[in-house]
Amino acid sequence: MSARAARSRRGFSAALAASALAALARGRRPARAAPIDTAVAEVEGPDRLRLADGRIARLLGYVVPGDLSPAPAGLSRAPRTKARLAELAAQGLRFEILGEDRYGRLEALARTPDGRLVAELFVEEGLAWAWADGLPAPAGRLLLAAEERARTARRGLWAEPALAEQDARGIAPEPIRFVVAVGRVHRIGRGALFFYVDLGPDRRSDLALRIPERAAPAFRRAGLAPERLEGKRLRVRGWLFATRGPTIETEDPLSVEVLE
Repeated sequence: MSARAARSRRGFSAALAASALAALARGRRPARAAPIDTAVAEVEGPDRLRLADGRIARLLGYVVPGDLSPAPAGLSRAPRTKARLAELAAQGLRFEILGEDRYGRLEALARTPDGRLVAELFVEEGLAWAWADGLPAPAGRLLLAAEERARTARRGLWAEPALAEQDARGIAPEPIRFVVAVGRVHRIGRGALFFYVDLGPDRRSDLALRIPERAAPAFRRAGLAPERLEGKRLRVRGWLFATRGPTIETEDPLSVEVLE
């Protein structure tokens, strides 16, 4: 196999892996959330609960460094977030079921007895990044606002350069991981299936945002028409993988913020 073919194959594999991780946030979603009232039998992870009826619930709205997304040694927030989730579960949680993932686990938003979203608490405490992909827009905006407060206060992960906001220029494409990055749009490209929003002049080393053509109408409705982003400074978030260079693919306008 030639070196070029090997790189292409690695890029394709990385894209598949990143797409699989992103797809965990998009299961079978009903038109409306279905509330359920049940006890928690066990906390299995920083975003996973075994309910009293035996079903597994995966909480949406946040990504924890050191869980699905790798974190540098000593910077994992997974143990602390799992312990914090256990504290909240002991006080009682209410769930809004949004669907099921590919493994049959319930996809849910969890609320404390006073109505706060668990995801909002974790994001505001700096335990996790906000990940609003596939959530109702009001919940997504709530999470982004909580993250802004944590970032401004340099709370939790936002005090760690390896986990905080990354420069889109020269960002390391590996390992596959969740990132929040900032950069100015250098150029816009359009292919048969995707818009390519390049956050730097060097496609091999600078981050590109890949927006599927089918998602473009949602971006336009949100005032984020891909073809009109050139020159703007953006904050973007999602699962980073390598294909020709570091890439994030997104279908959700809430994963893109215009800073200036």
